[in-house]
Amino acid sequence: MAKMIGFSRNLKLSWLNKTLELVEVCGSSDEVKEQLNEYLAFEITSPTNLRKTREILMHIWVYDHPVSARIREKGLALARKYPEERLPIHWGMILTVFPVFMDMATVIGKLSEFEDEFTTAQICQKLFDEWGERSTILHSSAKLLQTMKDFGTLNMVKTGRYQICRTKIRKPEVVAFLVYSLMNCENSSYRTVEQLNHFKCLFPFDYQVSREQIDRDEDFVYSTFGSDVTVALKERV
Repeated sequence: MAKMIGFSRNLKLSWLNKTLELVEVCGSSDEVKEQLNEYLAFEITSPTNLRKTREILMHIWVYDHPVSARIREKGLALARKYPEERLPIHWGMILTVFPVFMDMATVIGKLSEFEDEFTTAQICQKLFDEWGERSTILHSSAKLLQTMKDFGTLNMVKTGRYQICRTKIRKPEVVAFLVYSLMNCENSSYRTVEQLNHFKCLFPFDYQVSREQIDRDEDFVYSTFGSDVTVALKERV
């Protein structure tokens, strides 16, 4: 069975920030939905496109998913505490909800290791290899690239050619949230600290994970395996 894509519209950072604000003040998901409809209608005239955009936003910050439901409260608390770091917090949530976003971000992260610039064709071919040559993945690729441009994480040098724009994450708790998000997505039980510093899907962010930081965070446990310090998620009771 073909994997579901689900990312059919591009997002703006301002829309995600508004969704966060509504989650904090609204009493129900229906109220969030109603308020988002009113907010998005100022920019999106098509009822179909508005509905699709709203549902993507709701999937990220409102609806329960196997991984996002475990990390959402932590993400909301960090967004309140560090509003200037909302981009990486949104990024972590999107990675847990939309595998196609994770795969595209990983592809871009890998390409950027070897080239300063890369093309839409290169990205799409890699996604085709993973998802199949479907018209829906071609459509989704365009929306994902536009989203990453609107987030300020990609710069289009010229039509169809991009460079990465990097942002430094200054708050260790936000770095820990991203690591926590990704390790919840994975089937592997542990990573080394070195591996935690090289997630390809976090290509826009300059960040640093340290043993001391992991040791302070109650969501992780670490141990020594040979010469490596390994990190695992603490089991939930």
